Amino acid sequence: MGSSLCLSTYISEDMVLDNFNCEVPGEPAPGCPPQPKMIDLEFRYTQTLAQEYLLHVLQVPHRGTSPSRTSRVLQDVAFSVQEKVEKSLKPSLDRFDVASIDTARTIFNQVMEKEFEDGVINWGRIVTIFAFGGVILKKLPEPIAPDGNTYKEISYFVAEFIMNHTGDWIRQNGGWVIAHRQYQKSKRISIFLSMQDEIETEEIIKDIFQQGKTCFIPQYQFQSNHMDMVKLASPDEISSLPKTSWNIHQPGGLDLIFMPGLGFDNHGNRLGRGRGYYDAYLQRCLRLQGTKPYTIALAFKEQLCHQYYSFCCQFSCEVVHEIKKDEWCLKRV
Repeated sequence: MGSSLCLSTYISEDMVLDNFNCEVPGEPAPGCPPQPKMIDLEFRYTQTLAQEYLLHVLQVPHRGTSPSRTSRVLQDVAFSVQEKVEKSLKPSLDRFDVASIDTARTIFNQVMEKEFEDGVINWGRIVTIFAFGGVILKKLPEPIAPDGNTYKEISYFVAEFIMNHTGDWIRQNGGWVIAHRQYQKSKRISIFLSMQDEIETEEIIKDIFQQGKTCFIPQYQFQSNHMDMVKLASPDEISSLPKTSWNIHQPGGLDLIFMPGLGFDNHGNRLGRGRGYYDAYLQRCLRLQGTKPYTIALAFKEQLCHQYYSFCCQFSCEVVHEIKKDEWCLKRV
């Protein structure tokens, strides 16, 4: 691993003051969809992360549903990067004349395009996109009102850059599970509540409700391998579990189940935690419905085993993997 990422190479004398070409498209009006080439759901999720980060930069209290764990980790890591950039590149940054959103967008895109021109993409470098959005936000001359739209406009071109320059890489490396074709067409979805060593499912649960789908979570009977699916009324109900008085409903035909596991092989077989809850549940689905729901496993890449490791498993699943959050470092490979 190399040294910490530094943008000074790209913020050169010919990229400050009047040498910027500011002839760029204006921001879309509030409520307008992103450009057609972007997948709406992916863009919305990315822009939400960017908006929450920029509000964090402005130290504006978050309204509504609290940010997801992914958003909170991003805020901590990206803000640390932003502080280092602002300190180490202060002379260059002081010369930026960010007089408008159009100028801000041009500066942002030129610096980021230079940063990614070598074609290397990793999670650490993606974090720097958010961080530099925060740098640009603070360079705008007028104070930002909490109810203003400036941070939203900046979040738009931050998300736009991420989608256009790193979107394919993110899909190939386990991101954007909420844009999965099966997820999109499913109406009744079961998902596990993640533990510390598992892929975070909090934002997926929130999106299930935002899209008007029905969410079920597993309820285990620890004295046996029996598992029922419990209908969740809202994302907020999670915080009160297990105090909530459970209202158990038989799913009556789930479309999709997100599967936890300790490990997965190249054939989609999973190594569970030894109690057989999901195997027994899927067997019941086959017996009662004649088919089983589509299954997607959420895993870190470290949980994927080489082909010569093969798990004996009754049911296989599609495996979508992510990078562990502690790999969101600012080091270039």
